[in-house]
Amino acid sequence: MNLDSTIKETAKKAVNLLLKHEFVRIYTHYDADGISAGAILAKALFRINKNFQISFLKGLNDFEPEDVPLSIFVDMGSGYSEKISSINSDVIILDHHRPDGDIKPRKTFFHLNPHLFGIDGSYEVSASGVAYIFAREFGDNRDLASLAVLGAVGDKQRFTGLNGEILKEGIELGCIEVNRSVNLSSGKLSKALTTSFEPFLDFYKKEDELQQFFKKIGIEGDKEVDELTTKELQKLADALALRLLKIGAYEGVFEQIIGKRILVKNLPIKNSITLVDIVNSCGRIGATSTAFSILLGDEKALKEGIEISEKFKIEILEEVQKKRNEVRDGFCIRYLVMDDAPSTSPVATILSRYLFPDKPLVVLNIKKDGKAKVSARTTEKIAQKLDLAEVMRLSAIKVNGIGGGHRVAAGASIPSGKIEEFLKEVDRLCCVMLA
Repeated sequence: MNLDSTIKETAKKAVNLLLKHEFVRIYTHYDADGISAGAILAKALFRINKNFQISFLKGLNDFEPEDVPLSIFVDMGSGYSEKISSINSDVIILDHHRPDGDIKPRKTFFHLNPHLFGIDGSYEVSASGVAYIFAREFGDNRDLASLAVLGAVGDKQRFTGLNGEILKEGIELGCIEVNRSVNLSSGKLSKALTTSFEPFLDFYKKEDELQQFFKKIGIEGDKEVDELTTKELQKLADALALRLLKIGAYEGVFEQIIGKRILVKNLPIKNSITLVDIVNSCGRIGATSTAFSILLGDEKALKEGIEISEKFKIEILEEVQKKRNEVRDGFCIRYLVMDDAPSTSPVATILSRYLFPDKPLVVLNIKKDGKAKVSARTTEKIAQKLDLAEVMRLSAIKVNGIGGGHRVAAGASIPSGKIEEFLKEVDRLCCVMLA
């Protein structure tokens, strides 16, 4: 693997630290990337008989350090410099979010983050990719490339740079296959188009439009996605492109959805899109142990995960249908305020990529604990000038909250009584950056 030598060297040193400890405490994020990264570490540690405990967190806002000799933070940590600096143990961070400042460790510390090595963590490698680089240094764990790729798919990353190298390694080993197709979940075509988030096609509760769509392309909705012929796939791809244009989707979604499909052949479900949907759904409702068990090969957990995913998708589609008319305009942003909604991130992603792609979108979800969870999204095109991670970080600080993330996808946690002040600052900073 032709990895950047500096990140590989740091990974090797971090592994040497890990091997000195009898027990490892792992904290990882609760989305598809974080759970995939956690599964990579778990499988790699099983293979060397290393004892560990893993927890899945929404973030480190309320995290209290435990009295353990080694803590590993995965898909988080880089944006919590003060919190990490307060931990009185050896620490390893495997993250791809932009660091928010200098970490001043109390004990031995290694920080594997692509941004520190001149690599773009927003697009070129996810946390599961960083975990894979780390795991490659303590055994032949190349078969875990499929989990690294799954995390990258979950974070909507490109398969260039390190992601491209990991994908290539998985293909060469035979655990990953890439073919020409349309990136849809497996199952009946009608259900795949109706309940899909990526792409979101706006067919939910629009049965007449859906039937007209099938009639026009001459394909039955009862056909299985995985059984479509090459000719049918081309017809479908062309029709989906027109549909996306009609609903006003961001043009960048076309290359991500039409043309390439990634199969993860050594995981419980081969279609990476289907598996990401299931893992993400489980994570969002708090069933992280189910998602984790699925990636470790538990068939009972898979059945439960499929049921969770189907229910979760309907909840989010209902939320999008109800809230799309409540999106409001600022000067340089759009925003939506929700009250204790089931999940914020997928709603923000659908609205920003498919229905309102011309401005950054900020979705706030007022929770019962007196805080508002914020998900901010924009397109890669707008992100060439705008850094949402920095906007969230600075705006949250102003209202005694915390924020960060990536240029295109970021978030924050703020006091619910400070929403108006927060939105004004977000709008102001976006206008400054986009000027």
